Amino acid sequence: MSDSTIKPPACSSFDPTNPPNYGYTPSLAAGIAFVVLFGITTTAHFALTILSRRWWLLVFVLGGVGELLGWIARTWASQCVYSATAFKIQISCLIFSPAFFAAGIYIILGYIIQIFGPQTSPLTAKQYLWLFCTIDFLSLLLQAVGGGMASAAGSEPDGNLAPGTNTMIAGIVWQLVSNLVFAGLFTSVLYKTYAKGKGILNVDELPGSRTASTTKRLRILAAATTISTLALIARGVYRSIELIQGWRGYLITTEKYFIGLDGALMVIAVVVFVFANPHYLLPHQAQCAEASLERGNVVEKPLDAQSGGGESE
Repeated sequence: MSDSTIKPPACSSFDPTNPPNYGYTPSLAAGIAFVVLFGITTTAHFALTILSRRWWLLVFVLGGVGELLGWIARTWASQCVYSATAFKIQISCLIFSPAFFAAGIYIILGYIIQIFGPQTSPLTAKQYLWLFCTIDFLSLLLQAVGGGMASAAGSEPDGNLAPGTNTMIAGIVWQLVSNLVFAGLFTSVLYKTYAKGKGILNVDELPGSRTASTTKRLRILAAATTISTLALIARGVYRSIELIQGWRGYLITTEKYFIGLDGALMVIAVVVFVFANPHYLLPHQAQCAEASLERGNVVEKPLDAQSGGGESE
Protein backbone atom coordinates (compact mmCIF):
# COMPACT_ATOMS: atom_id res chain seq x y z
CA MET A 1 0.00 0.00 0.00
CA SER A 2 1.51 3.27 -1.08
CA ASP A 3 2.24 6.08 1.34
CA SER A 4 1.32 8.59 -1.37
CA THR A 5 -2.21 10.00 -1.38
CA ILE A 6 -2.07 11.40 -4.92
CA LYS A 7 -2.64 8.74 -7.54
CA PRO A 8 -3.17 8.89 -11.30
CA PRO A 9 -6.58 7.87 -12.71
CA ALA A 10 -7.36 4.19 -12.11
CA CYS A 11 -6.60 3.01 -15.66
CA SER A 12 -3.50 5.09 -16.25
CA SER A 13 -0.26 3.51 -17.44
CA PHE A 14 2.31 2.44 -14.85
CA ASP A 15 4.34 5.40 -13.59
CA PRO A 16 7.63 4.34 -11.90
CA THR A 17 7.81 7.69 -10.13
CA ASN A 18 4.40 7.06 -8.55
CA PRO A 19 4.10 3.27 -8.24
CA PRO A 20 0.72 1.61 -7.57
CA ASN A 21 -0.06 -0.29 -4.39
CA TYR A 22 1.30 -3.51 -5.90
CA GLY A 23 4.63 -1.97 -6.83
CA TYR A 24 4.18 -3.43 -10.33
CA THR A 25 1.49 -4.00 -12.94
CA PRO A 26 -0.20 -7.36 -12.26
CA SER A 27 0.23 -9.87 -15.07
CA LEU A 28 -2.79 -10.21 -17.36
CA ALA A 29 -1.72 -13.71 -18.42
CA ALA A 30 -1.37 -14.89 -14.82
CA GLY A 31 -4.72 -13.32 -13.93
CA ILE A 32 -6.53 -15.09 -16.76
CA ALA A 33 -4.81 -18.41 -15.99
CA PHE A 34 -5.81 -18.35 -12.33
CA VAL A 35 -9.35 -17.17 -13.10
CA VAL A 36 -9.76 -20.17 -15.40
CA LEU A 37 -8.19 -22.60 -12.89
CA PHE A 38 -10.23 -21.40 -9.91
CA GLY A 39 -13.37 -21.12 -12.05
CA ILE A 40 -13.13 -24.75 -13.17
CA THR A 41 -12.20 -26.15 -9.76
CA THR A 42 -14.85 -24.14 -7.91
CA THR A 43 -17.52 -25.32 -10.35
CA ALA A 44 -16.33 -28.90 -9.82
CA HIS A 45 -16.55 -28.51 -6.03
CA PHE A 46 -20.06 -27.08 -6.33
CA ALA A 47 -21.17 -29.98 -8.53
CA LEU A 48 -19.69 -32.52 -6.12
CA THR A 49 -21.43 -30.84 -3.19
CA ILE A 50 -24.81 -30.99 -4.93
CA LEU A 51 -24.20 -34.59 -6.00
CA SER A 52 -23.17 -35.76 -2.53
CA ARG A 53 -25.56 -33.62 -0.49
CA ARG A 54 -22.78 -33.30 2.08
CA TRP A 55 -23.36 -29.61 2.61
CA TRP A 56 -20.23 -29.04 4.67
CA LEU A 57 -18.34 -29.40 1.36
CA LEU A 58 -19.63 -25.89 0.58
CA VAL A 59 -16.62 -24.59 2.53
CA PHE A 60 -14.48 -25.59 -0.47
CA VAL A 61 -16.90 -23.78 -2.79
CA LEU A 62 -16.78 -20.61 -0.69
CA GLY A 63 -12.99 -20.73 -0.59
CA GLY A 64 -12.86 -21.23 -4.35
CA VAL A 65 -15.25 -18.32 -4.95
CA GLY A 66 -13.04 -16.09 -2.83
CA GLU A 67 -9.93 -17.07 -4.78
CA LEU A 68 -11.81 -16.57 -8.05
CA LEU A 69 -12.96 -13.06 -7.07
CA GLY A 70 -9.46 -12.16 -5.92
CA TRP A 71 -7.91 -13.17 -9.24
CA ILE A 72 -10.67 -11.46 -11.22
CA ALA A 73 -9.72 -8.28 -9.34
CA ARG A 74 -6.04 -8.81 -10.17
CA THR A 75 -6.94 -9.33 -13.84
CA TRP A 76 -8.88 -6.06 -13.68
CA ALA A 77 -5.85 -4.41 -12.04
CA SER A 78 -3.64 -5.50 -14.93
CA GLN A 79 -5.59 -3.00 -17.03
CA CYS A 80 -6.36 -0.47 -14.27
CA VAL A 81 -3.33 -0.71 -12.02
CA TYR A 82 -4.24 2.34 -9.91
CA SER A 83 -7.76 1.14 -9.12
CA ALA A 84 -8.14 1.21 -5.34
CA THR A 85 -11.28 -0.94 -5.58
CA ALA A 86 -9.51 -3.72 -7.47
CA PHE A 87 -6.64 -3.64 -4.98
CA LYS A 88 -8.95 -3.89 -1.95
CA ILE A 89 -10.99 -6.73 -3.47
CA GLN A 90 -7.94 -8.82 -4.34
CA ILE A 91 -6.15 -8.34 -1.04
CA SER A 92 -9.28 -9.07 1.02
CA CYS A 93 -10.42 -12.13 -0.93
CA LEU A 94 -6.99 -13.72 -1.28
CA ILE A 95 -6.21 -13.30 2.42
CA PHE A 96 -9.55 -14.63 3.71
CA SER A 97 -10.25 -17.50 1.29
CA PRO A 98 -7.72 -20.06 2.63
CA ALA A 99 -9.58 -20.15 5.95
CA PHE A 100 -12.48 -21.96 4.24
CA PHE A 101 -10.16 -24.72 3.02
CA ALA A 102 -8.68 -24.99 6.51
CA ALA A 103 -12.21 -25.47 7.89
CA GLY A 104 -12.79 -28.30 5.39
CA ILE A 105 -9.58 -29.99 6.55
CA TYR A 106 -10.70 -29.77 10.19
CA ILE A 107 -13.95 -31.54 9.29
CA ILE A 108 -12.10 -34.28 7.39
CA LEU A 109 -9.90 -34.99 10.41
CA GLY A 110 -13.06 -35.11 12.51
CA TYR A 111 -14.43 -37.90 10.31
CA ILE A 112 -11.17 -39.85 10.57
CA ILE A 113 -11.35 -39.61 14.37
CA GLN A 114 -14.99 -40.75 14.31
CA ILE A 115 -14.05 -43.83 12.30
CA PHE A 116 -10.95 -44.90 14.22
CA GLY A 117 -11.91 -43.77 17.68
CA PRO A 118 -11.12 -41.03 20.22
CA GLN A 119 -8.03 -42.95 21.41
CA THR A 120 -6.28 -41.79 18.22
CA SER A 121 -6.57 -38.12 19.15
CA PRO A 122 -6.27 -35.83 22.19
CA LEU A 123 -9.38 -33.94 20.99
CA THR A 124 -12.78 -35.10 19.76
CA ALA A 125 -14.00 -34.37 16.25
CA LYS A 126 -16.33 -31.65 17.54
CA GLN A 127 -13.57 -30.05 19.63
CA TYR A 128 -11.28 -29.83 16.59
CA LEU A 129 -13.99 -28.12 14.58
CA TRP A 130 -14.93 -25.56 17.21
CA LEU A 131 -11.41 -24.83 18.44
CA PHE A 132 -9.68 -24.30 15.11
CA CYS A 133 -12.62 -22.58 13.39
CA THR A 134 -12.80 -20.14 16.31
CA ILE A 135 -9.06 -19.47 16.05
CA ASP A 136 -9.36 -18.94 12.28
CA PHE A 137 -12.31 -16.58 12.76
CA LEU A 138 -10.35 -14.48 15.26
CA SER A 139 -7.31 -14.39 12.98
CA LEU A 140 -9.47 -13.23 10.07
CA LEU A 141 -11.04 -10.59 12.31
CA LEU A 142 -7.58 -9.27 13.18
CA GLN A 143 -6.61 -9.21 9.50
CA ALA A 144 -9.84 -7.41 8.56
CA VAL A 145 -9.43 -4.80 11.30
CA GLY A 146 -5.77 -4.34 10.43
CA GLY A 147 -6.55 -4.00 6.73
CA GLY A 148 -9.19 -1.38 7.47
CA MET A 149 -6.81 0.57 9.68
CA ALA A 150 -4.03 0.47 7.08
CA SER A 151 -6.43 1.46 4.30
CA ALA A 152 -7.74 4.42 6.32
CA ALA A 153 -4.22 5.54 7.20
CA GLY A 154 -3.10 5.25 3.58
CA SER A 155 -5.83 7.63 2.46
CA GLU A 156 -4.72 10.39 4.83
CA PRO A 157 -1.77 12.77 4.43
CA ASP A 158 1.14 11.42 6.48
CA GLY A 159 -1.04 8.53 7.66
CA ASN A 160 0.71 5.93 9.82
CA LEU A 161 0.37 2.49 8.22
CA ALA A 162 2.28 0.68 10.99
CA PRO A 163 -0.58 -0.02 13.47
CA GLY A 164 -2.85 -1.51 10.81
CA THR A 165 -0.02 -3.47 9.20
CA ASN A 166 1.10 -4.87 12.54
CA THR A 167 -2.47 -5.93 13.33
CA MET A 168 -2.67 -7.74 9.98
CA ILE A 169 0.67 -9.43 10.68
CA ALA A 170 -0.62 -10.59 14.08
CA GLY A 171 -3.69 -12.14 12.41
CA ILE A 172 -1.71 -13.90 9.69
CA VAL A 173 0.96 -15.21 12.08
CA TRP A 174 -1.76 -16.40 14.47
CA GLN A 175 -3.40 -18.29 11.62
CA LEU A 176 -0.04 -19.77 10.62
CA VAL A 177 0.66 -20.96 14.17
CA SER A 178 -2.83 -22.47 14.27
CA ASN A 179 -2.13 -24.36 11.04
CA LEU A 180 1.18 -25.63 12.43
CA VAL A 181 -0.48 -26.85 15.64
CA PHE A 182 -3.20 -28.54 13.61
CA ALA A 183 -0.59 -30.19 11.37
CA GLY A 184 1.13 -31.59 14.46
CA LEU A 185 -2.13 -33.01 15.82
CA PHE A 186 -3.07 -34.39 12.39
CA THR A 187 0.34 -36.09 12.15
CA SER A 188 -0.21 -37.57 15.62
CA VAL A 189 -3.56 -39.04 14.56
CA LEU A 190 -2.06 -40.58 11.42
CA TYR A 191 0.86 -42.00 13.40
CA LYS A 192 -1.45 -43.60 15.94
CA THR A 193 -3.63 -45.18 13.25
CA TYR A 194 -0.44 -46.58 11.71
CA ALA A 195 1.43 -47.63 14.85
CA LYS A 196 -1.63 -49.30 16.38
CA GLY A 197 -2.88 -50.80 13.15
CA LYS A 198 -6.07 -48.73 13.06
CA GLY A 199 -6.38 -48.83 9.32
CA ILE A 200 -5.44 -45.68 7.36
CA LEU A 201 -1.84 -46.56 6.62
CA ASN A 202 -1.95 -50.14 7.85
CA VAL A 203 -4.72 -52.30 6.36
CA ASP A 204 -7.18 -53.30 9.06
CA GLU A 205 -10.66 -54.78 9.10
CA LEU A 206 -13.55 -52.37 8.66
CA PRO A 207 -17.16 -53.60 8.68
CA GLY A 208 -18.65 -54.66 5.38
CA SER A 209 -17.37 -56.43 2.29
CA ARG A 210 -15.41 -53.45 0.91
CA THR A 211 -12.64 -53.45 3.52
CA ALA A 212 -9.68 -53.11 1.15
CA SER A 213 -11.27 -50.42 -1.01
CA THR A 214 -12.41 -48.42 2.04
CA THR A 215 -8.92 -48.53 3.53
CA LYS A 216 -7.39 -47.47 0.21
CA ARG A 217 -9.79 -44.53 -0.07
CA LEU A 218 -8.94 -43.35 3.44
CA ARG A 219 -5.23 -43.52 2.63
CA ILE A 220 -5.81 -41.34 -0.43
CA LEU A 221 -7.86 -38.85 1.59
CA ALA A 222 -5.18 -38.69 4.30
CA ALA A 223 -2.52 -38.02 1.64
CA ALA A 224 -4.66 -35.31 0.00
CA THR A 225 -5.31 -33.66 3.35
CA THR A 226 -1.58 -33.69 4.09
CA ILE A 227 -0.77 -32.05 0.73
CA SER A 228 -3.42 -29.36 1.21
CA THR A 229 -2.28 -28.65 4.77
CA LEU A 230 1.35 -28.28 3.69
CA ALA A 231 0.29 -25.92 0.87
CA LEU A 232 -1.64 -23.73 3.34
CA ILE A 233 1.30 -23.66 5.76
CA ALA A 234 3.81 -22.75 3.02
CA ARG A 235 1.50 -19.96 1.83
CA GLY A 236 1.11 -18.73 5.41
CA VAL A 237 4.88 -18.54 5.85
CA TYR A 238 5.19 -16.52 2.64
CA ARG A 239 2.34 -14.16 3.55
CA SER A 240 3.76 -13.58 7.04
CA ILE A 241 7.24 -12.69 5.77
CA GLU A 242 5.72 -10.59 3.00
CA LEU A 243 3.84 -8.33 5.41
CA ILE A 244 6.67 -8.22 7.94
CA GLN A 245 8.82 -6.70 5.16
CA GLY A 246 6.19 -3.98 4.71
CA TRP A 247 4.08 -2.62 1.85
CA ARG A 248 7.18 -1.67 -0.09
CA GLY A 249 9.18 -4.77 0.78
CA TYR A 250 10.88 -7.02 -1.75
CA LEU A 251 8.40 -9.91 -1.62
CA ILE A 252 5.21 -7.88 -1.85
CA THR A 253 6.52 -5.87 -4.81
CA THR A 254 7.82 -8.91 -6.75
CA GLU A 255 4.95 -10.64 -8.53
CA LYS A 256 6.67 -13.94 -9.31
CA TYR A 257 6.72 -14.81 -5.61
CA PHE A 258 3.03 -14.02 -5.25
CA ILE A 259 2.20 -16.21 -8.24
CA GLY A 260 4.32 -19.12 -7.02
CA LEU A 261 3.84 -18.91 -3.26
CA ASP A 262 0.21 -17.81 -3.08
CA GLY A 263 -1.63 -18.48 -6.34
CA ALA A 264 0.03 -21.79 -7.25
CA LEU A 265 -0.09 -23.13 -3.68
CA MET A 266 -3.78 -22.34 -3.40
CA VAL A 267 -4.43 -24.08 -6.73
CA ILE A 268 -2.82 -27.19 -5.22
CA ALA A 269 -4.95 -26.87 -2.06
CA VAL A 270 -8.11 -26.56 -4.18
CA VAL A 271 -7.37 -29.11 -6.93
CA VAL A 272 -6.28 -31.89 -4.59
CA PHE A 273 -9.81 -32.15 -3.14
CA VAL A 274 -11.38 -32.23 -6.59
CA PHE A 275 -9.55 -35.44 -7.43
CA ALA A 276 -9.53 -36.75 -3.85
CA ASN A 277 -13.00 -35.54 -2.92
CA PRO A 278 -14.37 -36.56 0.49
CA HIS A 279 -17.68 -37.46 -1.19
CA TYR A 280 -16.03 -40.48 -2.82
CA LEU A 281 -13.40 -41.27 -0.18
CA LEU A 282 -15.23 -40.99 3.14
CA PRO A 283 -17.52 -43.84 4.24
CA HIS A 284 -21.18 -42.96 4.66
CA GLN A 285 -22.45 -42.00 8.10
CA ALA A 286 -23.76 -45.50 8.81
CA GLN A 287 -20.39 -47.03 7.95
CA CYS A 288 -18.58 -44.49 10.14
CA ALA A 289 -20.80 -45.35 13.10
CA GLU A 290 -20.52 -49.08 12.44
CA ALA A 291 -16.73 -48.91 12.24
CA SER A 292 -16.58 -46.94 15.48
CA LEU A 293 -18.87 -49.38 17.33
CA GLU A 294 -16.90 -52.33 15.98
CA ARG A 295 -13.81 -50.88 17.69
CA GLY A 296 -15.70 -50.41 20.94
CA ASN A 297 -15.82 -46.63 20.69
CA VAL A 298 -18.49 -44.19 21.81
CA VAL A 299 -20.09 -42.86 18.64
CA GLU A 300 -20.33 -39.09 18.32
CA LYS A 301 -23.20 -37.52 16.46
CA PRO A 302 -22.12 -37.49 12.78
CA LEU A 303 -20.66 -34.19 11.62
CA ASP A 304 -23.10 -34.02 8.71
CA ALA A 305 -25.98 -34.45 11.13
CA GLN A 306 -24.58 -31.70 13.33
CA SER A 307 -24.61 -29.31 10.40
CA GLY A 308 -27.96 -30.47 9.06
CA GLY A 309 -26.46 -32.03 5.93
CA GLY A 310 -27.27 -35.27 4.22
CA GLU A 311 -25.61 -37.77 1.92
CA SER A 312 -26.29 -39.40 -1.36
CA GLU A 313 -27.24 -43.01 -1.30
